[in-house]
Amino acid sequence: MANITILGAGVMGSALAVTAASHNDNNVWLVGSPLDNNIIDSIDHNRWHPGLNIDIPEGITALHDQSLSTGVAQQADIIVIGVSSPGVDWAVQTIKELGANPHCVALVTKGLVASVNEGQPPSTYATALTSELPADKLLGIAGPCIARELSLGIPTAVTFAATQIDVAQQVRQHFQTDYYRIALHADFIGLEACAALKNFYCIGVSAMLGAWQVEGVSAKNPVAALFNQAVIEMGILCEWIRQPADSCEPSQARDPYNVPAFDLPGMGDLHVTVGGGRNSRLGMLLGQGNTLSEIVSGPMQGVTVEGLDTGRQLLRGFNHALATDTLPAEKLPLTRSILASIEHDQLFEFDFTGLPVLS
Repeated sequence: MANITILGAGVMGSALAVTAASHNDNNVWLVGSPLDNNIIDSIDHNRWHPGLNIDIPEGITALHDQSLSTGVAQQADIIVIGVSSPGVDWAVQTIKELGANPHCVALVTKGLVASVNEGQPPSTYATALTSELPADKLLGIAGPCIARELSLGIPTAVTFAATQIDVAQQVRQHFQTDYYRIALHADFIGLEACAALKNFYCIGVSAMLGAWQVEGVSAKNPVAALFNQAVIEMGILCEWIRQPADSCEPSQARDPYNVPAFDLPGMGDLHVTVGGGRNSRLGMLLGQGNTLSEIVSGPMQGVTVEGLDTGRQLLRGFNHALATDTLPAEKLPLTRSILASIEHDQLFEFDFTGLPVLS
């Protein structure tokens, strides 16, 4: 049993709350961000979660952000940051201001943070948050997990990663169930990079769903080709993103296949993400011949697309890496195609004559 506080009452944070409370006998507090008031109000009123469309178990205590007390925060063994990337600052400040000192801070939030140094790749939250939170207490959660399916008890496999693997082992004890299966990985930065990049690559893969039609149905072959290419390129970028945190020289870098890109956090999660959601919808609209500006001012106006944000965080460092031959342009055609649509607002195009590209 553990005391678990989850910051963010969106679908994923709430699904984890259901799993932790219903099947592992933990004490769980679900704390809404300032944007989650309607969700907390609904749970208070009749235990209904409007995003998950389920009843929230009575064992979960739902709180508005202003109702989170110092006592609850300070007794938390595990704090889960379950907000979207714009809410990370709120979550971190909440932890610090209330004097919380949990055994672990688990990250469900995914994203990249552009470096202020043009010559450096972006950072993952695994690195960026170490100036705010103890690095040895951080843990990443990633993998193919649709929140509603998890909340309904449908079999789900994910990966936990941490710099201190014993932290991941301890947290797994409080979350793993017969249907929520958790693998462990020591590559925390690689896992966090994949969790962000899969949203970005989903845009390019999903563009094929809109671009190629056979008798009114999306063609499968081009989607499969770019899915494979996306996983290869994800492995290359994971190695690039991770290197500034490594002590090894670039010439001594690890095999880019030996990263979570080829496991649940990368390939597995990309499969689920292409299957539906905001990133996939944006990609399909690009593939249908729309520019990004047309999409965000039209059918997806006001919609947060995390893969788009990830692309913007990639741009500066990626362009510099190509210019200095730090990254091989010829092995990253999909990355370049997606970024061209983001940076120059041009129609999405991909030249299949460049495939296959082996890393």
